[in-house]
Amino acid sequence: MLPTNQPPPRRTQPQPLPRRGLNPVLCCIIALVLLGLLVGLAVLITYLTLRPKRLVYTVEAASVQDFAIANDDHISAKFNYVIKSYNPEKHVTVRYHSMHISTAHHNQSVAHKVISPFKQRPKNETRIQTQLVSHNVALSKFNAKDLRGEKSKGTIEMEVFVTARVSYKTWIFRSRRRTLKAACRPIMINVTSGSLDGFQRVLCRTRL
Repeated sequence: MLPTNQPPPRRTQPQPLPRRGLNPVLCCIIALVLLGLLVGLAVLITYLTLRPKRLVYTVEAASVQDFAIANDDHISAKFNYVIKSYNPEKHVTVRYHSMHISTAHHNQSVAHKVISPFKQRPKNETRIQTQLVSHNVALSKFNAKDLRGEKSKGTIEMEVFVTARVSYKTWIFRSRRRTLKAACRPIMINVTSGSLDGFQRVLCRTRL
């Protein structure tokens, strides 16, 4: 009996296993957790950035050189100040974009100076040593008479004002620029000695 020609058996292709889709409930839970963490971090950063602790300013030392008041009530002098700025924050850096320091007698400015921009890291103390030069500046009649009387007693009373544009930075977030103002008074300066020694430190009032 002749063998019959039979077609070869077909090879069956393995069927791919169906892919399991991500559980939508699990995806929602993960998304909500991540969103909650981001919102919490944003709230924390916003709080630290927008409501930082008040910066502490003090005048550590002060002296005057070449102090003179002319007969026409014009003042000339060199005022030397050491001002300390303290950043009490643990995680916030303060950037000073500009700073203006002036000295006055009874709110009449007699000398001023612009300080270069600088950065103050957390828990940092920055000492600003500066000289404000008053050259033939006109005084009011009252202030000229008052300063002459104080000079005759050996001590004059001055004021120091600081105005700065600052911003706060924590991690990658930075606040908008704000105006910082510090008023330091009274600054009692011995006119008989040009030394910074023996000065009583003055705490400034700051406003942001």
